[in-house]
Amino acid sequence: MSESGGLKRELGLAAAAAAVAGEAIAVGIFLTPAGMAKSLGSPFWLLAVWLVMGAVSLSGALCFGELAGRYPQAGGLYVFLREAYGPRVAFLYGWQSLLVMDPGITAAMAVGMATYAAYIFGVSGAAIKLTAIVTVALLCGLNILNTKLSGRVLQVITVLKFAVLIAIVGWAIAFGVGSVQNFVPFVAQRPGSPALGGALAGALIAAFFSFGGWWDVSKLAGEVKNPAKTLPRALVLGVIAVTSQVDRHEDFHKALVSLNNGDCIDRPAR
Repeated sequence: MSESGGLKRELGLAAAAAAVAGEAIAVGIFLTPAGMAKSLGSPFWLLAVWLVMGAVSLSGALCFGELAGRYPQAGGLYVFLREAYGPRVAFLYGWQSLLVMDPGITAAMAVGMATYAAYIFGVSGAAIKLTAIVTVALLCGLNILNTKLSGRVLQVITVLKFAVLIAIVGWAIAFGVGSVQNFVPFVAQRPGSPALGGALAGALIAAFFSFGGWWDVSKLAGEVKNPAKTLPRALVLGVIAVTSQVDRHEDFHKALVSLNNGDCIDRPAR
């Protein structure tokens, strides 16, 4: 808190852009591609879904950037709704965000992270839930205690996320795994795939889930330096970085795994 009782503006462009990219590149990008590939059964339509969702997210980021610059206050969408529709609508959004949406998304991300950790370290059962709970508690405590430090931690975590995605690509190139034949046929769906209309609808929802969260940086407007300039830039840079990285990751996913066999089917964590 500042001496005047408000929030300290301690976050710069790097931390704000990391918040955008870090929110979007969460566990979802590792959970959803296999199911999308299985239902669409086409490299072209899989890539098209990610590109469309990237364009939609960029459009949203531009809109949120303008709003955040006009109303540089902590609260994000709550503030925008209050200014547009009045305090009642904003109050309802605030409560559903507090009690339903944000806790639910946080729990889903924490469980997904803990499930992957359990697969790596060979734990199961209550240990997965405990890992998820402790992770949420630690990050929450860090954000409460020191905004500047939490911003630096966020930047490190975001860099690590990008590093993991880049490492997957580097591993594929270094060991020569995968085949361009997995892109053939490029447009046509593989035999046995669901109807394209329904598959596209489900894939768009899954892609939205993977991209979701970039808008939450607007909630930090009260803690960002010069938010009128910083937040629009952070939103655009973050969404562009996420879109380019996700599309690159998906291209190599298709090269590694053929859509004509059962390899793209989701497997439960052990």
